[in-house]
Amino acid sequence: MLYPSAIRDEHQPNNHVAFGGYGAHFCLGASLARLELRVMFEELLRRLPDIELASDAALPLRPSNFIVGIESMPVAFTPLGR
Repeated sequence: MLYPSAIRDEHQPNNHVAFGGYGAHFCLGASLARLELRVMFEELLRRLPDIELASDAALPLRPSNFIVGIESMPVAFTPLGR
């Protein structure tokens, strides 16, 4: 099954608002996930203020028809002394 191809039949219009929209089936945890990511990035930047990409090369994407995202992201930073 290819999720991205769902509800793409121009001969059968479907105003379906579930998966990925803001309808009745929108993820209940989406707000919590956004908050967790914001806090994680705030802490990361507070602890590693000079963090930067280690290369100008394009970031590799996960080859998938379901979960899409960056596969790896090499970074460089100055380690904190302990």
